[in-house]
Amino acid sequence: MSGARAVERVRIDAVVKIAGEGATPTDEKELVLRTRDLSEQGLFLYTAVAQAYPIRVGSTLELELLVDPPVTCKVVVVRVVEPGSAEAESFPTGFGVRIVELEPDARANMRALIRARSEPG
Repeated sequence: MSGARAVERVRIDAVVKIAGEGATPTDEKELVLRTRDLSEQGLFLYTAVAQAYPIRVGSTLELELLVDPPVTCKVVVVRVVEPGSAEAESFPTGFGVRIVELEPDARANMRALIRARSEPG
């Protein structure tokens, strides 16, 4: 795999709320995580305790990126990096998610955020 991406990924330290199938280990309605980077196609959600959540590849989640203005979308988990796994030697633990539904206004907000973060200076 070349590592090249079809879309631009930008660095951003932001809080993310998720809800949906397997999103929480208890009766809580939402889970709050962080992300380090994002693209128009997806992002990675960090957690040191990925195995504590019943989130698996294929899980569908409602995600809210807490930026100004917030971006809400539906995502599908495409990767889980567990502590102690071979992948965890190179990548942080957590969940890689792909955006599957993004309303036009939210897409415009996401593009503006990416554009602002990718500009030098």
